Amino acid sequence: MKNDNYLYCTAVIQTTGKVPYEQLVEHLAELSEKTIAEAGCIMFKVVPLEKATGRFALWEIWKNQAAFYAHHEQTYTKEFFQAELDTIEFFESSEKVEL
Repeated sequence: MKNDNYLYCTAVIQTTGKVPYEQLVEHLAELSEKTIAEAGCIMFKVVPLEKATGRFALWEIWKNQAAFYAHHEQTYTKEFFQAELDTIEFFESSEKVEL
């Protein structure tokens, strides 16, 4: 599956506590479902970490930087960020991108 042209991203996100954990899980599942349908998305996986801490890992693979940025232009992505349901604790990618 490795492709040198793909953009690989890993993130750890933490709940802000605005909504209960279960509700955040639902929001993340909805975001994931929509994201996976994007043409440039190879993989978008949300993995719950320790429930008590309200943290999740995100593993993303994009066809390229353009696909990553196109994802961040989607209305549902912008709405998710604007809701401030989580914060990004850690983000690393195979190429430098701006969040």
